[in-house]
Amino acid sequence: MKKIVRYIVITVGVLLLIVIATPFLIPADQIRQVVEEEATKAAGMPVKIESLSVSIIPTPSLSIKKLTVEDVEGGMPKLSVGSGSLAVELAPLFDGRAEVSGITFKDITFRVSEQARGKNVHVIHINRVTGTIKLAEDTLTLPNWKANLYVGTVVLNARLTPLEGKKRTLTADINAAEIQMLPLMKDAAGQEKVSGTFASTLKISTRGADEKAMQRSLKVDGPVKMTKGQFEGIGLSGVAAALIHGNVTGASGAILFDVFKTQLQVRGQDIYLKEIVLDASAFNASGHVTIKGSGKLDGEINTSGMKGLSGAKLMVGGTTESPRIYPAPSSLIGGTIGATIGGPTGAAVGSKIGGAAGSAVEGIGSGIKSLFGK
Repeated sequence: MKKIVRYIVITVGVLLLIVIATPFLIPADQIRQVVEEEATKAAGMPVKIESLSVSIIPTPSLSIKKLTVEDVEGGMPKLSVGSGSLAVELAPLFDGRAEVSGITFKDITFRVSEQARGKNVHVIHINRVTGTIKLAEDTLTLPNWKANLYVGTVVLNARLTPLEGKKRTLTADINAAEIQMLPLMKDAAGQEKVSGTFASTLKISTRGADEKAMQRSLKVDGPVKMTKGQFEGIGLSGVAAALIHGNVTGASGAILFDVFKTQLQVRGQDIYLKEIVLDASAFNASGHVTIKGSGKLDGEINTSGMKGLSGAKLMVGGTTESPRIYPAPSSLIGGTIGATIGGPTGAAVGSKIGGAAGSAVEGIGSGIKSLFGK
């Protein structure tokens, strides 16, 4: 974050110098070199610009073509921008403020994986970003930034103040709509386990003197919703078979859903999915799941509307790479009893008996989790 702020401040400063020095007298290539040098210092990584042009009519503006930020020589750039443009507003300068408007970047790729070479290089593609930067005294504001990506849009409003120090605070509102999860997950993680249309409204806040401190104090809250999609490799259908036949192994398959929604809460590196609601064609589910910074999963899901699974309590374990869903002790006992009696009557009786018996053994749930990859 500190590097980003420094880069923004230096960019504004360079643009102001360009205005004062009447850029039409300075070769564009020389300006490009200055911008590259200052941006490299701010980012801590080599910044290269293929070409740059400057105009002062009707307002001082700058256009670039092909900007890259490289952290590994010869590898996939950390950031690549096909083209971009921005302008410096003159009126705010007389009040001691700086405003860069008309910011537009196109054809952006951002590498999210650590490695920059090989098959497992993951990048996020953004078609277009527009916005404005306002700098007044010790406060940086980013109003109404808009990104077009994966068919949908993300709108950001953010404020950072002061720019330096332990009390530096960042607040932001993010609204996402119509994001297609399948291509996003394929690009960002090399996985095709989640599909659907994504939307969210999130409030973000954090404070600290550096990136690590801001990560520790990170808070994110708001609703998240996906529609008309599926989760691969979760295997609730396999769990249903396990409850009926007394076999708790081999749970696999996909969950097709109409609506999945939850209240998202992030605290530092830990993610909490609260008030989960899943409406699917075969069954419904509700519950909560915790995703630790280490990738470990923990939670409970209550189901209804599915043969052999209605009224069952399921435990969530494993990791984000290999999630596991398996019966809680009460559901496991009930399913076994129901299978012994047989038929719908047996399932109903088994559920009641299992609920009572399960309450006595629920305490051993941690031991059962360890058997399923927790």
